Amino acid sequence: MKNVNIRGFIFNAVASCLLLSCTLSRAEVLDKVIVVVNDEVITQREFDKIFIPVQQSYEENFKGGELEKRLAETKEALLRQMIDTKIAISEAKKAKVEAKEEEVQKRVDQIKAYYPDEDTFLQALNERGTNLTEFTKEVSEQMLAQQVVEQEVSARIVVTPAEINDLYKENEEQFVTPRRMKVSTVMVRKGEDDEEGMRKIKDLKKRIEGGADISEVAKEYSEGPYAEKGGEIGYVVKGQLLPEMEEVIFSSDKGDLTKVVETRIGYHVFLVEEIEEPRKLELAEVSDFLRGEIFKKKFEKALMEWLEEKRKNAYIAYK
Repeated sequence: MKNVNIRGFIFNAVASCLLLSCTLSRAEVLDKVIVVVNDEVITQREFDKIFIPVQQSYEENFKGGELEKRLAETKEALLRQMIDTKIAISEAKKAKVEAKEEEVQKRVDQIKAYYPDEDTFLQALNERGTNLTEFTKEVSEQMLAQQVVEQEVSARIVVTPAEINDLYKENEEQFVTPRRMKVSTVMVRKGEDDEEGMRKIKDLKKRIEGGADISEVAKEYSEGPYAEKGGEIGYVVKGQLLPEMEEVIFSSDKGDLTKVVETRIGYHVFLVEEIEEPRKLELAEVSDFLRGEIFKKKFEKALMEWLEEKRKNAYIAYK
């Protein structure tokens, strides 16, 4: 099933370009209007902020016809996305939708948090050919567009119990939990003397086999990340641990203490405490997930239809 970021439907050129540290000097930008969309405009500068870094990346990786093809496709897709965003902004203003100042500031602060300090953030804005005031305005407009789409598209979407039930039946075989093993571990890190490490882990293994509580042994002697928790890793499924670990864990029975496993970081033994066999998930357990998937699919279709309708009635002029 295809995943769609509902709130992020708009091509967020503002944040994505900034977080990718797009570098563009003011001298490289021609600040002229290239498209008029209702009462909004797209400038060459606005377009280049996003396109030029992509162009530079493509030029490093492609040549000749392939480069020309990719650049042409990117230009067309980017301009269409920017026009769609401007249409949404225009509709938001027409509907008198407002972006609350505190919410805008919160969004700006979230982006700012990716930088070590405010000076670095402001420098990134400067390199992108903008400033904090301009950037905040762009963020505000993006939020306006999101809000109007949520009001005019999201709010009208209905997902019925029958649709959820049908999707569950169509994909019933997929809703099965993987086999899970609850394990605890004791670990000795590798050092200059590998023989000493192996000797130590074997000694700890013998203590546990002799009746010592693995939790107490781990707290006192383990050098791994789970030592403070008494060696308790919890439930794991295949794909979460190193292959050499999984090989011994998933071939063990409940209550087994595995053989010593050597990895690049150390020596390990695992105690298999519980095993959960695969089981089919009931409808009630996956209904929220299915509702979300159906909503996403409907939203994507409804959004495209909404944008097409608005495009037909919009004034769009290429300069």
